[in-house]
Amino acid sequence: MIKKIILVFCVVSIIAAMPVLQAMAITYGSGTYGSCQYNSCSLTISSAGTLSINVTPASGGACSTQSDNVSVLTDDPSGYTLSLTNSSTNTALLNGTVAINSTSATQASPAALVANQWGYRVDNIGGFGAGPTSAQTNVSPDSISFAGVPASNANPDTIASTSGAADPAVSTYVWYSVCTDTTIASGTYTTQITYTAITN
Repeated sequence: MIKKIILVFCVVSIIAAMPVLQAMAITYGSGTYGSCQYNSCSLTISSAGTLSINVTPASGGACSTQSDNVSVLTDDPSGYTLSLTNSSTNTALLNGTVAINSTSATQASPAALVANQWGYRVDNIGGFGAGPTSAQTNVSPDSISFAGVPASNANPDTIASTSGAADPAVSTYVWYSVCTDTTIASGTYTTQITYTAITN
């Protein structure tokens, strides 16, 4: 029997039932006077929503990678900073009491995933390198580097920043990958990610 692991990253969009996207509008008096008309300097953030990654465990480990497209729209002349954290203090992918742990690597010092780990990367940010990263399904672990998503009680990782208006919206591709071996039980493993955009 082939075991299959289905990962569900609940990275929700503006229209999701349980949004965890945070957009913080500009502070009164900030920005360049007269450059924004009524409500034009608001901040809008959205993502592709729930992201599912299918992995079929292999004895030496198998990895699958998919991306979420997070976009931010603002006319604020100072731009914005986009960050991410896990929505919980527990950063593992969970299926009841069974867990696939997050990698301990960081954005500043990412590392290749090994069996029974998951992580994220954004090309050209921190120590990730240029990429380009691509979607993969059930491939052997390789040298592409990933980092653990910070817990909700830790400092968030900045994944994008602009120094000017983002109109049209600017997209950031966040890649999530998981590697498993046959010691992990089949099932659906989940976590929830929070993206936060703040005007500069």
